[in-house]
Amino acid sequence: MYLQDILPRMSKLYLGRIVDSFLKDVHMDTEEEMREVILKNIDEFQNKERVKRYLDFSNEQRDVSLLNEMILMALMEKEGYILSESELYKEVEDMENEMIKLGSDDNYINRFIQKDAKRIYSSVLDEAWKKDESLNAHEINILNVLRNELDLSKREHYLLESRIGRFPRKGNVLHTHQQISRSLINLQTRGLILRFREDTSYYIIPKDIARILRYEMGGELRNEVYAALLGDLNVTQLREILNNLDFSASGVKEVLVNRIIEYNILPSTALKVFGSKELSDILRNLEGTKISGTKKEKIQNIIDYYETLSTPTSSDPTDERARLYDFYESLSARDYKTLRINKIIEKDVQVDNYFEEATRYIFDLKFGLNLMEMEGTRHADGKVKFSSTEVILWDNKSTEEPYTFPDKDFKQFLKYIRSDKMRVTLFLIVVHDYTKEAVAQAQKLKAFSDADTDVALIKAADLAYVAEEWKKFSDQKEPQFNLQVFNMTGELTRNMLLSRMEWALKGSQMV
Repeated sequence: MYLQDILPRMSKLYLGRIVDSFLKDVHMDTEEEMREVILKNIDEFQNKERVKRYLDFSNEQRDVSLLNEMILMALMEKEGYILSESELYKEVEDMENEMIKLGSDDNYINRFIQKDAKRIYSSVLDEAWKKDESLNAHEINILNVLRNELDLSKREHYLLESRIGRFPRKGNVLHTHQQISRSLINLQTRGLILRFREDTSYYIIPKDIARILRYEMGGELRNEVYAALLGDLNVTQLREILNNLDFSASGVKEVLVNRIIEYNILPSTALKVFGSKELSDILRNLEGTKISGTKKEKIQNIIDYYETLSTPTSSDPTDERARLYDFYESLSARDYKTLRINKIIEKDVQVDNYFEEATRYIFDLKFGLNLMEMEGTRHADGKVKFSSTEVILWDNKSTEEPYTFPDKDFKQFLKYIRSDKMRVTLFLIVVHDYTKEAVAQAQKLKAFSDADTDVALIKAADLAYVAEEWKKFSDQKEPQFNLQVFNMTGELTRNMLLSRMEWALKGSQMV
């Protein structure tokens, strides 16, 4: 979920922590004021340098710093970067227990950490910890430099710490729930995770910053996505990975894939087995990826490609249009890479048709409205009845850049409005994003319509949000969608839609 999807679910206390993370000396009395100021400053929230700055935990106490990393790692391994509070506590405990278990396994350590790297790093690490009960910022920096030189991951650092009785705490003692709670608050005040409550409490890394965070922390792939990567390798390559780490390489392809995942062979570790040329060959089969670069960069490019993969499961297996709806924003933004990786499109020209089909799915299945047939081939992308004498038309415009509402579209839409046999009370334009000029054009189209037709611009992300959330605003046992939610001229922002759903979907207000 994006930040704007999460904000309406958050209470004042947790909204305040976000505000404090990137806006200082700003006082607001209400939740609505907080949401508005956060959205107005969303560019600062998404700023890469801000995220990188707050990912520096070197000045925090050891327990807070370590738990911050554990919590973020746990969230990054989940689809949607989200966990309930109870799940998150368990994930952190399980991760700490696993590190201790694997750290004490000599065979595992010898397989995954090169002998000289282990000897050198362990000696420096042991010496750093002898001084007192913590590592200062200078010592942490030296260890980071040494890790990079020896090509060791942060996970391997933790494994070696556990072998000298220093992970997660002295004597390999696990962190308490109270300590985890303190780190959860710390991460919220840094604007790295958000907390909201529905049936239970949830913690989430907003999609706005998830990719930045994953890169900076060297995040690996979720198992289901990792399995897709391994499935694209051939049997010889899978056996090469297992042989290189002294694991059994017998069995059919499915067995080999499962064994690699079962033995916690990380994607970066598996791909290190291949030479630079073979990594380039793998990248050539991954459309849109950069092939050149160092071996480390090529490995990261492969991981990045598969990170873009979504779950192959459709949100509604009974309707083939649901898979298009699952990638609605990507279709609206012509995100060809994501669409091709997830096998949504085979050709670029399919984007427009699929964007239109996904929108029809929303009005048909999500809103429960009857779509009206339109004569001929030159007409709007969709039409629904508003009243006995009025209709609503909509049109989809997918663009890589914000939609500008060019004159050719103005003329096209004006023709659609004027040629319909019924009065068009609203013409809705669905886009990925739009410019201020587009909003002005919408006002102009209303004036030229000759029928006082409202013309509204709505982002695909916001239309999908309404599709998922509108029933929560209704007080009816069997909710019915009210098109008054969209019936205005200008831009249908998230806040505007929330306001209109508040009054338009009550039973007494239905028209």
